[in-house]
Amino acid sequence: MMWLSIGNPYFGPRPFGYGYGYGYGNGFRPGLYGPTYIYTTPATVYVPTPVVNPNVVVNSAAAGVAPPQQQQLTPDDFAAMPIERQRELLLQALNALEEDFARSPNGDDWSRHLELATVAKLITEDEGAPELTTRVRLRAVVQLFDEVAANADFKAVSSLMSFRSLQAGLHEFAAEEIDRSRRQLSLSAATFSKTLEAWSSGERWREYLQLNWLIGTEEEMKIDLDARLERFEKLLNKFDRVKSDDQFQVVTEPREFGMTHEALRGFVGHLQALVIDLRNAEQEAPKPALILPDAPKPAE
Repeated sequence: MMWLSIGNPYFGPRPFGYGYGYGYGNGFRPGLYGPTYIYTTPATVYVPTPVVNPNVVVNSAAAGVAPPQQQQLTPDDFAAMPIERQRELLLQALNALEEDFARSPNGDDWSRHLELATVAKLITEDEGAPELTTRVRLRAVVQLFDEVAANADFKAVSSLMSFRSLQAGLHEFAAEEIDRSRRQLSLSAATFSKTLEAWSSGERWREYLQLNWLIGTEEEMKIDLDARLERFEKLLNKFDRVKSDDQFQVVTEPREFGMTHEALRGFVGHLQALVIDLRNAEQEAPKPALILPDAPKPAE
């Protein structure tokens, strides 16, 4: 049987990951998906994932549904699809994983451990794009998939294409837009950097445009959001100046420059909005009342 596959053909580590989680960018987590840029939901929004029985058919074979043909999609391809198509492909991967577990003597245990019933419910819970609480709950479940994938003892499960397809698809389905834009910037900058390798002055341009920073470094996760925003804004201004100067046309003509420039502009916009939201949230947060003890009475 064949089903959707999202990512590279071997589902191995990707050079640039896409982040998810909570904490507003206060973590750098290398792992299966490479560096992850966590710019998303604060921990206080976390909602524990309940185990529920979804009103969806999980076993596609029992429902008489013909197995879909395999497709090869990048995360960006998947993200660009209509939300209903994303749901359809995720349910196909979920059905395939349930069928794989049905052939295993402890498949029911794995289905419960990975909360597949909950996954099916969350995928179909919202009419449009998944709402904030749904995304947070999905990311909590995806952590279970990541833990299994990181454990060599569970390779028999994590090597299943159905498992890897669902894991990759859920990562993208539950991601925040700012995480996607950061990944796109990383990929665009890496492609542009590769193009510059053939230039005699390529190394100087890579340093001037700070492409290694745009691709992603651990340093980014070690500084606060305001400092990050300032640095990305300065780089955007630098790209704008290069673009507007005709003497640098040989640099700006390649498609890779334009893609990196636009990806940087998009990410800066998302980061600016995030910083504003955080500042507003801090201003709106109620200040704790100061309760003083009674004044001491003079001794009689």
